[in-house]
Amino acid sequence: MLSNDEGKSWQQVVSPVGSDLVQVRFRDDQHGWIVGHDSVFLATEDGGQTWSVVLDGRSLLTLLKNYYSSANDLEEFESESMLREFELAMSTSSDPDVMATPFLDAYINAQGEGYVVGAFGMILRTIDNGLHWEPWIQRTDNDRRMHLYSVSMSGAETFISGEQGLVMRLDDEAQRFIRTPTPYTGTFFGVQASADAVLVYGLRGNLYASKDQGETWTKVETGQESSIVQSLPLSKGRALLISQRGGVMQIDTKSLELTQLVGDYRGTVFSAALLNSPDQLLLAQFSGVRTTQLKP
Repeated sequence: MLSNDEGKSWQQVVSPVGSDLVQVRFRDDQHGWIVGHDSVFLATEDGGQTWSVVLDGRSLLTLLKNYYSSANDLEEFESESMLREFELAMSTSSDPDVMATPFLDAYINAQGEGYVVGAFGMILRTIDNGLHWEPWIQRTDNDRRMHLYSVSMSGAETFISGEQGLVMRLDDEAQRFIRTPTPYTGTFFGVQASADAVLVYGLRGNLYASKDQGETWTKVETGQESSIVQSLPLSKGRALLISQRGGVMQIDTKSLELTQLVGDYRGTVFSAALLNSPDQLLLAQFSGVRTTQLKP
């Protein structure tokens, strides 16, 4: 669905797939991505008017098999181990030609470098705006193949968050995602990197911040019992945090001080987006999309 009038009306645009879609990301007004189940990755270059399939379960399976059958930087036992993993995954697929692993998030920066991440430790990297992809599963400290829920890029820093307290930071020199231990063992649904701090958030209102690129973490008390499902960066070192119950908080990423802007209300919230107006927020719910006025 697409709106050109700040959420007052919506029109359905043609979707090239029939799979569940779970995340939308836009780099600018024209370039965006959608990821979803069945390893679906869609792209737009016209502000969401039309979408094309970049990856799906069939092309992903072919990519993985070809790469790990001929990867020059892997030992033979490593390649064989990865191929066995894919065989096991395919044994649970309803279609032997489709890798059904859900993609859960993606981001590509202005230089064309980016990542798509998903369930069971799935991660791919691109350096040409998604024209070509390289599997990076073996380049992560995630041997248990925990789900990867979110990826965030800020300048030279890239972070990934996942289940069971998993947070990883890209070591650019080693070309590998290194785990940064956190004091939390629950799921981190999201990560947001900025010049001031890295925020990770998830179940039961848990929010942690790092001021030293993930070396140490500080728990930020949110007063929330519901999960935090979305973060939205603002200008001047601020960001919004949205809970599953619709609560909206503003955090100062320098001082880590929180301000409650909107209290909880009934109705599950899945995601949120800022409108052109700095004091209006769109919340996507099971019952549809609603506009919330932010109060300083």
